[in-house]
Amino acid sequence: MNTTPAYKELTILIVEDDGEAREALRSMVELDFNYVYEAKNGCEGLELFQRYKPDIILTDIQMPCMSGLEMLREIRKNSHEVLALFISAHTEVDMLLQAIDLKIDAYITKPFIYKELLEKIEANLVCNEIEGTRHKDLSKREMEVFIDMAKGIKPTDIACKYELKPKTVSTYRKRILEKLNMHSNAELIRYALRNQLI
Repeated sequence: MNTTPAYKELTILIVEDDGEAREALRSMVELDFNYVYEAKNGCEGLELFQRYKPDIILTDIQMPCMSGLEMLREIRKNSHEVLALFISAHTEVDMLLQAIDLKIDAYITKPFIYKELLEKIEANLVCNEIEGTRHKDLSKREMEVFIDMAKGIKPTDIACKYELKPKTVSTYRKRILEKLNMHSNAELIRYALRNQLI
């Protein structure tokens, strides 16, 4: 997968108790994504999730302090949008059923090929259930600015493109976020990807 600038802006949280496995996964993921956080167990993972609100979680299941299942159960109480992928050597039916109940987006068994992980992420970002038609409330110019922002185009370049002042682009961004009920560019990017707008 050739990662687009939009994908690069998404944030990823890796939760893995095996230090070597965590470091190896991080070194791979950092090739394609700019913002990567890591935790050594479910307790730390939950804390980092609450602090940074990542777009994607890659987590092991069996870990000390709090398992990946327990962590995701807590996260799902307040966040249903985060993309969650379990990476585990365990394939017990009970765990798989619990993962399904928690609306896991993918279950990858170790060992795995990194390309397979990227394909799972891409497939879920693009093909997940359509989030709605909130973008239809945007004006024509707001929609144009929204698409450019989702593509990772810099505000100064957007301003030049439409012959606007940078401050005006900032005002558009604020209005777009309000209309879509979002708080960050990462949310805009994910919405655009999942609704196949870019």
